[in-house]
Amino acid sequence: MITRGLRRRVHRRRSAQSVAVSLTSRFFVKNLVRAWAVRPDLAWPFASVDRFAALVPYDGTVEVRRIRLGRCVAERIQTTGASTQRAILYLHGGAFFTCGLNTHRSLAARLSREANACVLNIDYRMLPSHRMSDAIDDALSGFRWLLRRGYEPEQIVVAGDSAGGYLAFMTVLAAQHSEKVRPAGIAVISPFTDANPATKLCHRNASRCAMFPGGALSVFTRYLLRARAASPVDADLSSLPPVTIHVSSDELLLPDAEIMAQRLDAAGVRCDLHLWDGQIHDFPLAADVLPEGRRAIRYIGEFVKEVTEDLSGPDLTAA
Repeated sequence: MITRGLRRRVHRRRSAQSVAVSLTSRFFVKNLVRAWAVRPDLAWPFASVDRFAALVPYDGTVEVRRIRLGRCVAERIQTTGASTQRAILYLHGGAFFTCGLNTHRSLAARLSREANACVLNIDYRMLPSHRMSDAIDDALSGFRWLLRRGYEPEQIVVAGDSAGGYLAFMTVLAAQHSEKVRPAGIAVISPFTDANPATKLCHRNASRCAMFPGGALSVFTRYLLRARAASPVDADLSSLPPVTIHVSSDELLLPDAEIMAQRLDAAGVRCDLHLWDGQIHDFPLAADVLPEGRRAIRYIGEFVKEVTEDLSGPDLTAA
């Protein structure tokens, strides 16, 4: 039985690996983001991030099949023996500017294994070349693809990290409006949910986040204003399915996760909020080296299995 309300859990144990990753992020990634905030007009090689990630090999027990979805491409990722009775529609993070299928393939494969599910990883169109609505349309295309393959809405969980967490909420809201369907759940990691930077800039994590300097947030907000990004926290959330949120208690986007959890609770929607002490933003993306990342993905897998009904699923081997 799926209960309603807010369930909050704090994970305090911190590994030596997480300390090393946090220090590396603080001295490398944070300074790189700081440099971008000073000169955002430069031709930053955002696309190179995903191209570089393509050089990293992935587990041979994972089946990866590229699929064309209207205006974008996607990858169907399934570990050997994974069930065809449930699916995850996955939307990668990257501040709406960067990352893609290559950067998130390992995470998607881990999700497939832990959730015993097929994962459809969407290479949605990104800013600044495209509109925010284009990314949501691409995610909806992925949702429709799963429905055409025989999945029922209650067999599908929409998931994402960081900017992909934003898109996960917006995609489900859009699907309920345009498709008149509701997936089984929403699973997000370090989600961006509030386009208004005020609460984040006043939070203690504006100075302590190991990845993002508070000053970069104001520059990022200008891009969001141009993109006319709506805030999921301001939407009518009452019809949303169960949600799980994993976030670092030390990151810049902690307020976004907490506010969303509070508003989901007020709307009568079940929300499992997991707070991870001492981790970097989007830490499950580094699950290959972070035991906390692997634990978080296991929790997400358990959530996916809990909220999806055990129905007879389609055979995607011929899809």
